[in-house]
Amino acid sequence: MNLRLLFPLFLTVVLPSLEAVEIVAGGEPRAVIVVPDKPSAVARYAARELEWHIERATGAKLPILSEGQAAASPLENRIYLGVTSASREAGLDPGKLPPNGFQTKVTAKAVFLSGRDDGVQPPDKFTQSAMKQWTGFVHGAPPLDDSVSMGSLFAVYDWLERQAGVRWLWPGETGTVVPPARGLSGGPEEERTEVRPLIHARPRLSLTPWPGLTKELRDRYIDDTSIWLRRQRFARGVSFEYGHGYVQYWERFGKTHPEYFALRPDGQRAPVLEERPYLVQMCVSNPGLHRQIIEDWLVQRREVPRLPWINGVENDKTSRDPNCVCEACRAWDPPDAPLLSKQAERKEMTGDTSDRPMVSLSDRYARFWLALQAEGQKHDPEATVLGYAYADASAPPVATKLNERIIVGIVPPYAFPLSDENREAFRKLWDGWAKTGARLYLRPNYFLSGYCVPYIFAEEFGEEFRYAARHGMIATDFDSLLGMWGVQGLNLYMMARLNVNPDFAVADILKEYYAGFGAASKEVGAYFDYWKGVTLKLDQEFRDRNRGGWAFVSKAGDEVYTPEAFAQGRELLEKAKAAAERANDTAGARRIAYLDLWLEHAERSMKTLAAFHAHREARRDPVLKEEFEQAQEELDTFRDAHAVEIGNVGVLRKLERWSGWRKGDPETK
Repeated sequence: MNLRLLFPLFLTVVLPSLEAVEIVAGGEPRAVIVVPDKPSAVARYAARELEWHIERATGAKLPILSEGQAAASPLENRIYLGVTSASREAGLDPGKLPPNGFQTKVTAKAVFLSGRDDGVQPPDKFTQSAMKQWTGFVHGAPPLDDSVSMGSLFAVYDWLERQAGVRWLWPGETGTVVPPARGLSGGPEEERTEVRPLIHARPRLSLTPWPGLTKELRDRYIDDTSIWLRRQRFARGVSFEYGHGYVQYWERFGKTHPEYFALRPDGQRAPVLEERPYLVQMCVSNPGLHRQIIEDWLVQRREVPRLPWINGVENDKTSRDPNCVCEACRAWDPPDAPLLSKQAERKEMTGDTSDRPMVSLSDRYARFWLALQAEGQKHDPEATVLGYAYADASAPPVATKLNERIIVGIVPPYAFPLSDENREAFRKLWDGWAKTGARLYLRPNYFLSGYCVPYIFAEEFGEEFRYAARHGMIATDFDSLLGMWGVQGLNLYMMARLNVNPDFAVADILKEYYAGFGAASKEVGAYFDYWKGVTLKLDQEFRDRNRGGWAFVSKAGDEVYTPEAFAQGRELLEKAKAAAERANDTAGARRIAYLDLWLEHAERSMKTLAAFHAHREARRDPVLKEEFEQAQEELDTFRDAHAVEIGNVGVLRKLERWSGWRKGDPETK
């Protein structure tokens, strides 16, 4: 794959101005939607999306006809969708574009929305998993399959945004903003070509979104979220479904090739915990390991050609899992490698009693990727390696240069809100890896944090995203999309809009989101500004003091999200309700009610956490024990009553178990 082709292209040619083509006038259709005689799954779905939104905006339902049927229609105006004979005659050829690219053209009688809709390949691991678990999944068909090129669908969403003012704040009808109109035109006469700025863009939807849900609710959650993701142009034009690469190696090679695995300070080569062999670390300097990885790669690219790259992503780890201390691996660490933080604590956790300092492993892993690339080039001169700048290898290497066939996922080692130091550290991190010559993509864990409270960092994240986009970012991979829409939807909307166009201004995206609340836009803006200020209290000191990975809010959030904080937030939300009521804005009122429901859920969750803390401090007090149990029961009852809106209860229960106040199987409670 030639990575020099993976750059965004936006081209607009304005044609001589003539009378705009009418789509709807006076609430009546003036055009038909025309699809190819043999439409692709993408074109069929795109036609339904276009029909639905136009009808919701104008009340007019446009006929969907094949190109052969359209000749008999009394309506002269056309919206040609997909690759039709008419679009080819108009000079459009999206087949020459990269995946998900599209071309549009508006003339006096027609709108052409034509994109690259091919690219269906054998499914990768993620797609195979979704096919087994997600009801209605059809390989190559949106909205559930995001691996197919869907340029025509993206052309539809682009046109709906520009011409009909449609916005999608969160999944479902309540979050869909379609301004009412009696008439709709095709827009100014022009010709546009767009190549997606990111070759892979996906917030992961696979993190426990169903335990505790009925099959019906689970399917609805998956469907609604997938629809929203497609509307925001998230797609895997190029698959980055690699993940931690060696999670099965101990099972495969623990007995036959122990030399593949990290030498621990105690002299053993084995996982620290037998029940978690997937966390075993590797001896990355070992040539035999390199050859084995390449053998696996040759099988992978033959069996799953959508995954053509060599997986150089080290296994995940905890603070107890030591890095390899063999002399060969240590020789790959340069003398001036930066020291890791908390040396004494880390040494104690890993059992390292030596006097040798613990240093950044970035150069070690950079050399590992180069070794894999060299071994892979024996079979393919274009061999490309994908790895993570993660954990102990997150800082840029100081002595090793890479090349454009090394692709590095940057996993920033912090959470929002950022200190000034961390904000600057991200830019140094990004720029340092960029200077190695590698290609970079953003693969953060930001959206794992926040539990179910109003945890607002949209502006900070937006500026960070824009910085990466301006400095060579080729893709994004967000772990994960937890679905806390009514409290953290502003963060997710910022992510989505910058995915559509990284050049959008952060302030404009905020205004766009607030505008979805109609007459109460100003008051809703004040509401989220307030919670942004509360979120600033979850600073680095708070996170360090309340360790627990991305569970720090479910562990100690009641220190910040207090009854007083909720009272002030509710007062602001009441002002928004009043503004919508004064203007008789029913759509805005429904969206405010959605925020209100989620605010109540957040307040109940923090009330339960506070009751748990009180009970834990005085375990023999039967009154406190009863108050905690009652609060938890009331929280579960509330979640059950609003299971459609608060869909991802599985991840909430996981966080609550990690934080010590939830017991049992999440399938039951």
